[in-house]
Amino acid sequence: MSHQQPTSTRSTASVLGDYLRFWSGRDSFRPRATPSTGWFLPLWGVSLAVAYASSIVVTIAVVAFGSDPPENAIGDLVESGPVLSLILTAVVLAPLIEEVAFRLPMSLRPWHVAGGIGVLSVMFVPSLFGVSLGQAIVGGDDEAIAAVVEVALTVGVICVLGLILRRLLPREPSDGPALVSTRVRFGVIVTLTVVFAGAHLGNFAEFTWFLPAFILPQVLVGMVLAYVRVIRSWWMGVAIHALNNAVAVGFGLLPRLVGQDGGQAVVGVAIVGSIILLGGSSAIALGVNAYLTWERNQHTFPGGYAAPTHSPGGYAAPVPPAAGAADPWPHGRPPPWPPPSGRSTAPESTAFGD
Repeated sequence: MSHQQPTSTRSTASVLGDYLRFWSGRDSFRPRATPSTGWFLPLWGVSLAVAYASSIVVTIAVVAFGSDPPENAIGDLVESGPVLSLILTAVVLAPLIEEVAFRLPMSLRPWHVAGGIGVLSVMFVPSLFGVSLGQAIVGGDDEAIAAVVEVALTVGVICVLGLILRRLLPREPSDGPALVSTRVRFGVIVTLTVVFAGAHLGNFAEFTWFLPAFILPQVLVGMVLAYVRVIRSWWMGVAIHALNNAVAVGFGLLPRLVGQDGGQAVVGVAIVGSIILLGGSSAIALGVNAYLTWERNQHTFPGGYAAPTHSPGGYAAPVPPAAGAADPWPHGRPPPWPPPSGRSTAPESTAFGD
């Protein structure tokens, strides 16, 4: 029996609702009707505001318990480092390298996974222990040659591991993503997001019992970046990551432009005000989107049927219609998604595979 579907392909989920559904693990990670590009910015704005607020609360709590906030090497670089070098490192290089390491493998394509592991194994993991593989191999203080050696090592690891994973990972044709259950996919996404936040522990001079609380901003922003990467594309994740770092660097550079104590206070108020304005406007935008989505659904699906989700078929399993409502599936209801086996059978979305 053929399955006819309604012509509407609008999603009933608001942007915030879709984001929460994604992180609840209830998504199939195969988007059909994705949010427009502009809606990712309010998600980032709310996360950034909450991240800054959490940092302030954690700092106040640490001081109240009689401890000193941990020294942050990145903060010291922002306060006294060369501006051009800071912008190049934090706004250009860091987003690219970190997105390759922590978000690119989320596609589960063999070469993407190899790229992430290569960058992590050569550049990130040794640095957490204060070791540079390039300098350890070259010896001396020639940082340029050490950097070239690290890049060569990274490329070598990626090439070898990529060839191995192409043979080991069960995958779709044409270098497609690995054929694994959505539960495994979600586990990979969560793991990489946690590792991304944990890698920032290396920014602090010493480890203390309260230090994990200071990487909550990286957890919150990392969750948005993972959502953007999976739902839209890797390059958009890089762009939002660069924007996030640019805002942080900009806030850090403002006090350097003011020398007087009174000016410092004004800068502090301006930064807090900017964060409140960004978070408030983003929250309002998401709230309006949620209301408009709810209102649209009342007219689009009056019979009580669930609207399209991110499943390849585009529609969730129907719920019983309201009394007296016409059945929108007169020729039979579509099969449920995902299949009972938990393994996908439809072609991979280009958004997820980018």
